[in-house]
Amino acid sequence: MGLSYYSFLMFVWLATAGGPPVSAQNSSIEIIQAPQAIQKEISFKTEDDWTIYGTLTIPVNLRHEEKRPAALLLHGATHTQIVWAVYPGWVKVQESLVTLRIDWRGCGKSKRQIPFAAFSPAQRERVRLDVRAAIDFLAAQPEVNAMQIGVAAEGFSADPAIIEAAGDARVKAFVIISGRLSEQALALMTAYSDKSVLFIVSREDKPSLDSLLGAHRLMASSTSEIWVQDGLGVGLAMGSLWRNKYPNQPLEQAIDFRAGAWLVNALRRPEPIGEVMLQTQDGWILYAHLGLPDRTSTDQLVPGVILLPTALSDRMSYYNLERAFVKQGIAVLNLDWRGIGQSTNRGTLLDMSVETMSEALNDVLEGYKFLLSQPGIDRERIGILGTAFGAKLALSAAREIPQVKAIAMLTPVVKPHELAGDCEIAAAIKQPVLLVTGDAFGASSKAFVEFVARNGRNKILVYPGGMLGYSLFEVDVTLGSTLVQWFKERLNETKF
Repeated sequence: MGLSYYSFLMFVWLATAGGPPVSAQNSSIEIIQAPQAIQKEISFKTEDDWTIYGTLTIPVNLRHEEKRPAALLLHGATHTQIVWAVYPGWVKVQESLVTLRIDWRGCGKSKRQIPFAAFSPAQRERVRLDVRAAIDFLAAQPEVNAMQIGVAAEGFSADPAIIEAAGDARVKAFVIISGRLSEQALALMTAYSDKSVLFIVSREDKPSLDSLLGAHRLMASSTSEIWVQDGLGVGLAMGSLWRNKYPNQPLEQAIDFRAGAWLVNALRRPEPIGEVMLQTQDGWILYAHLGLPDRTSTDQLVPGVILLPTALSDRMSYYNLERAFVKQGIAVLNLDWRGIGQSTNRGTLLDMSVETMSEALNDVLEGYKFLLSQPGIDRERIGILGTAFGAKLALSAAREIPQVKAIAMLTPVVKPHELAGDCEIAAAIKQPVLLVTGDAFGASSKAFVEFVARNGRNKILVYPGGMLGYSLFEVDVTLGSTLVQWFKERLNETKF
């Protein structure tokens, strides 16, 4: 005979609370409840052909053609996706955001012959493929703003969530509940430290406490937090134990309500970066991303950095980098100079002569004036970063604008006939230089690197091989953090 409804509720309470209810007003009995949302049972395939089952929820108050932020909800090793329907704070999230809660491989409906508990370490590592496929599925839904996705992960799922989603530009925020993070996950948190992350852990869960405290120290984002609890156990069951421990507190103060509200607010936070247009004196209309840090808590002026893509790319190659600068309190102008990206009203790069291309230096000067015109920008603390041909533009701009305080050059390729002129400019400028290069760019490029390195104020980073600057972000996920930190230190120096 099956469980009666009352027995089922008692079973849920015993599994999550560990003790009798202490008051009728704030009961520890958790009831599986359907959110006020349209619920769809869905499935999708991972790249290794595992079928993952889950539940997609769409808020009932969603307006026609409206796109909402979305959240992926990942259970721990001892739960299934239904755990997210037990705690009312997380049910409320599903009434505000589009959500996808899944049974990852080996659990719930996504179980094959071998349950997750019997998985080998190699099999467990492949849960990250479920996370990847789930984010792709969620982002593809017509109701979802694909650039505003959050991930809430409990216990075991914290590690694959970070490994798979930290570097995904669509993912803006994480809630990590308990869990122990691997070295790979910690490295990614360092590399993408501009993400908003909420860590929740209890003191008695010592391994998770040590791991998440260490992870929190790596986060550069001012919007990241860690909530250390006393006596609330592990994982989502903290919601039950909180109500058991604080029976007279309002339900909305429970940790599941506060964590869910944190995630909703993090995903609804206004995007700090928008598109702007500039016009040069010779008629080019230039498109750029402008990012201004939040100055509501301070009246101090902020530094700024101009980003110049390579001729073979556009400003989107700096998508993560521009956001990392803004999160660190540095304004950014990410500029499509003439002939690349959207800045093609007078032709593309393929239409340009070498002379016209060299006139892109005027675009940098225009970008510099535009950035200085923004409120709250410190004109004495401006830097420029460029890749390949953009690096050469940054070098030339440093000579034309002596007020620029620092430049970074990512993999400048120097041809033999350019070597003398580039070295002459490098010798003439006063600004410190960060030069990032490879060891396979030919004799002229190596000679230029050696010349720049003679000046002790400059910093040289050399990678093996001949990968251009924008590819190095994939080879070394910490490069973005290195660049931001270098500029932060140079732009805040009191002496030039």
